[in-house]
Amino acid sequence: MQGDRCLAHIPDGFLSAPVIAGAAVLSAAALAVAVRRSQSRLGEQEAPILGAATAFVFAAQMLNFPLGAGTSAHLLGGVLVATLVGPSVAILVLFSVLLVQALLFQDGGIAALGANTLNVAVIAVVGGYGSYRWLLALVGMGTRRMIASAAAGAYVSVVLVGIAVAIELALSGTLPLVPSLVAIGGIHLLVGLGEAALTAAILAMLMRAQPELLRRESPPPPVRRKWVYAVTAVSMLLAVTAVYAASARPDALEAASRRLGLGESVASYFQSPFADYTAQIGGAWIAAAGGVMVVFAVGFGLTKMIVRTRRNP
Repeated sequence: MQGDRCLAHIPDGFLSAPVIAGAAVLSAAALAVAVRRSQSRLGEQEAPILGAATAFVFAAQMLNFPLGAGTSAHLLGGVLVATLVGPSVAILVLFSVLLVQALLFQDGGIAALGANTLNVAVIAVVGGYGSYRWLLALVGMGTRRMIASAAAGAYVSVVLVGIAVAIELALSGTLPLVPSLVAIGGIHLLVGLGEAALTAAILAMLMRAQPELLRRESPPPPVRRKWVYAVTAVSMLLAVTAVYAASARPDALEAASRRLGLGESVASYFQSPFADYTAQIGGAWIAAAGGVMVVFAVGFGLTKMIVRTRRNP
């Protein structure tokens, strides 16, 4: 793992106070709606599933893959998760990942957490999943059509993140709007191709292994415990592998920030214990394995909290 900072996870120092405050308010409102809508869907039996999904997204985001122009990217996973568990739950999954990344790994700023949540957990999920459902309504049901529509939605989700980041930087006075849109929004047109391909590949694999996982309008049938164990084990393996196998190229968005001269704007308001995905004892693989366990616990615990809230309004 290279410890690269990704502008999809905006560091502290890039955004103005009004943008930080506005994004935090919008994110808090969206999370409140997501919790309320998730209450009717989640039960005690879903807690391990949400823990495993959160762990997988965290691990997948650690593994950068090479792109053209000497850059790399990683899976965001918003549409992938939304197609399996619904958009409201997906928002909570992505927020859990962002929270742990910021607090434990200094990947995304503490003050910028609201903006990162708005971009990655709200705009990407709602916009990407909405595109998926719209396309599915046009082309009709069917395994291949669902996978193709999800891939297209995943592409849209990444482009929307790039546009949102560019606008936030412009509103903060960090960059003029047009250069920001061209450099940051434009590069997401390339990153989105990787997101679409990975989303399609993972969904195709899941459809072959357990087709009932792909979400329908009715609540999905119970997932067997062995699948929870399998996804968690794969997440652990993926995270540890990422420590040694992630692309050494800079993240596509980091490369854009360097070209725009934003590298010196990064500020650190909080020293994370596993900053740059490295533990003082045991090194990077301990940080990776520990991160998977923490995000699993956060996803599991969040589900339990939502269920208790429903029982005790």
